[in-house]
Amino acid sequence: MGIVAAAALAGCLDRNPDFEEPPLPTASGSDSATTTGDPTAPPSQGTADSPSDPSATDAGTATVGVTETTDSLTTGPTTTPFEGCGDGQLDPNEECDDGPANADDAACTSKCTLARCGDGLIQKDVESCEDGNDDPADGCVACFEPHVCQEVLFRAPGSPTGLYKMDPDGPGPGPLVPVYCDMTLQGGGWTRVERSPFDDPIARALFADVEVSYADPTNPRYRMGRAAMEAVKQRSNELWIDCGGKDHLWTDSDFVFAGEDEPNICNAIGPVLYKEAQLNDILLTDVELCTGFSGFLDGECSGAWRIDEIEQELCGLSGTPWLDGQLFTTQSADVFAADPTVVEPEVHECHKPGAIRSVFMR
Repeated sequence: MGIVAAAALAGCLDRNPDFEEPPLPTASGSDSATTTGDPTAPPSQGTADSPSDPSATDAGTATVGVTETTDSLTTGPTTTPFEGCGDGQLDPNEECDDGPANADDAACTSKCTLARCGDGLIQKDVESCEDGNDDPADGCVACFEPHVCQEVLFRAPGSPTGLYKMDPDGPGPGPLVPVYCDMTLQGGGWTRVERSPFDDPIARALFADVEVSYADPTNPRYRMGRAAMEAVKQRSNELWIDCGGKDHLWTDSDFVFAGEDEPNICNAIGPVLYKEAQLNDILLTDVELCTGFSGFLDGECSGAWRIDEIEQELCGLSGTPWLDGQLFTTQSADVFAADPTVVEPEVHECHKPGAIRSVFMR
């Protein structure tokens, strides 16, 4: 069954094989993203051939707020309507006049002024919030309520790494929650969806609905629930896994729930096409690696999201992916899993004492 699932998984990257992302649209527009990549805030291009050191990812104290300001927040007129406002005729003292269509949620307000971010009014289908300040960390950035970190960075360039209030699971009665954003890794805009320490791992497949410390993204054990993670996935097209150093995996976000259709959960194994896979000083690009998705708390399986050299042949791939013809790791080392079968700290950052693995999407 693992081989059948492997064939299905191998095509997940066909929609964007070169990781080319769509051009940036204008910042205005409705929040109507329903497919991968929010059209109001598409992911930025990763430009480096190899990733920058993401060690700042798990900073102990996250920064909230920025000193930069945005040009989109302006103060609108507060005067009463001019005589004749609403008659459909543009008078010298009016910015607009749409007659009966004038409204506080319309493009032309009830005071015959053009709707603008910062006027204290929420324009229907254009703005989702108005808070009168330029702090992108408070849940309203440029009159938009963000769901993922890339939407913040798109509307407030220069925003720092840290905590941001947002609504990752989309419209609904739930309150805004803090989300950790890495704004420097590969151009920034990465939303953290899991943080699992080596000495106390979450040890569950990413497709499992496991929520841990949802209100505290700085906790070493942190994970979004399935609904929030699914919403982040819909607004993302990249997945990144690291342990705070140069070792990393970089692939398409469509793989984040890979393996969930396997009837035997410990056989949830399949090929994943990685844009980059770095282990120690070995960097592989555009490489397919057989990946195991389940952890020991899924049913006494091996490590969750692991790359084990002895499992490569289960996907019909080379059993020595890191060094051609030669094993690089100890047998059953389960690299990149925070809950490995075999600990190998001298080779892999995720197995070192105090290591914390993070999973991001953008």
